[in-house]
Amino acid sequence: MHRPSTAGVEARAIVIGDLQEISLDAAALIALANGFLDAFTFVGHGRVFANAQSGNVILFGVGLARPDLAAPLGHLWPVLAFILGILVARVLRERATSGPWRDPRVVVLTLQTLVLVVIALLPTGAPQWTITASIGFASALQLSSFRTVHFSTFVPIAMTGNLMRITEALADAWEGVAKSQAVVALYAALIVTFVAGAALGALATTHLHSAAAWIPAGLFLLSAALLLGRRAGT
Repeated sequence: MHRPSTAGVEARAIVIGDLQEISLDAAALIALANGFLDAFTFVGHGRVFANAQSGNVILFGVGLARPDLAAPLGHLWPVLAFILGILVARVLRERATSGPWRDPRVVVLTLQTLVLVVIALLPTGAPQWTITASIGFASALQLSSFRTVHFSTFVPIAMTGNLMRITEALADAWEGVAKSQAVVALYAALIVTFVAGAALGALATTHLHSAAAWIPAGLFLLSAALLLGRRAGT
């Protein structure tokens, strides 16, 4: 016997709060860029995570156990920047006005693009903390603006929650819940693109160093263009 669907998710689109839908291709581009950024900062910028602040908190705690008191600070700056980004995102949502900028998601993706362009142009000797903190700030803005996959939570900058939800969706599919297979496909696509982004980020950063930031900058810019294009078409 089939139970009523508890997911209510179609794999074709992602809805952010009360805003219009974002297509799966835009969400996949964002996940790809975020996976890239975590590898970018971890491989090329002090083994610090761009988005995964839980990892930075753990590494900060581990660093406190070392004789060198400066060791954990590299993991602290992106955490503090992330907190600031959450507060700024709140202001953006409250003050969004008209035109394309009434959608805070477009503002966030544009800002992330600009941050990464600046990072790509920085000289080789630029302080590592300025890179990781600026990316942490921008990732907080994104987390606050991209939260929901229809009636399920979507976390664009980390995969722990998405792994939990795909597991729950698989269990629902086993029990015959309607539309749960679409939920599985949706989360699987986002997780796979995130992993692919991490692999691409590790390779690109190894060969291009900070110039590799051009790649996620382009991905975020394309995502913003998709949002604007679909808004203009409605």
